[in-house]
Amino acid sequence: MWLIFLLISFGYSLGLGTFEVLRGFCPVPPVVEFNPDSTEAHIFCPKCPPFTTAIRMGSPLNRTADFVVEHTLKVGNLWLAVYHSSECEPHSNGYGGYIVFNEKESLLHAEGGYPGLCQNLSTDDILCLNHFIAQGILNTCISHCKVDSKHKLSCKEIFTATDDTGFREKGTIQYITKLYVKDKDHFYFEVNQKGKFYPVHCKRNGDIFNCRGLEKLKGRAP
Repeated sequence: MWLIFLLISFGYSLGLGTFEVLRGFCPVPPVVEFNPDSTEAHIFCPKCPPFTTAIRMGSPLNRTADFVVEHTLKVGNLWLAVYHSSECEPHSNGYGGYIVFNEKESLLHAEGGYPGLCQNLSTDDILCLNHFIAQGILNTCISHCKVDSKHKLSCKEIFTATDDTGFREKGTIQYITKLYVKDKDHFYFEVNQKGKFYPVHCKRNGDIFNCRGLEKLKGRAP
């Protein structure tokens, strides 16, 4: 009984609206899974949903999957659920994507393309910290995103750090380690460059972000 209560509690923390939305399109009932070692919970589909890239590429609908909703955010009057799946989405999509649904739990849009770990900058927009590997090169980036009128994520990159040590003898060891939102007009992130940490403070001016601290990075990616 205590385990059922625990799973229900974690279901609320992840957003039971997400569970209801998943139940609407998962080929089989979704599952709330709790890991007592990490005290983390996930909502996932054991089979690939029909909107994923793998299905569009002709993979069978009943293939075994690891379609996991990592986190949910409220953006304006909508909900954004970020998912990850190495079985349902290809490497080119970052093995994931996102789902947009409304407060009535109706699915409005679903699309491949993993946006990263996101948090609210304000009630109407978000910041996402993402990482991806292209031809063996690690890229980490911070993007500013909004949900447009077609219920799709519209994102603009603010900063990208590239670690190209795998391809160059004297490459740059550089990646973003953390992102912290202070308020709707101010945020902070930290870049590890060759073992030294560089703080970068950014301030919003309309749709433009002015960041202080980038000039201290050596040979940074533009």
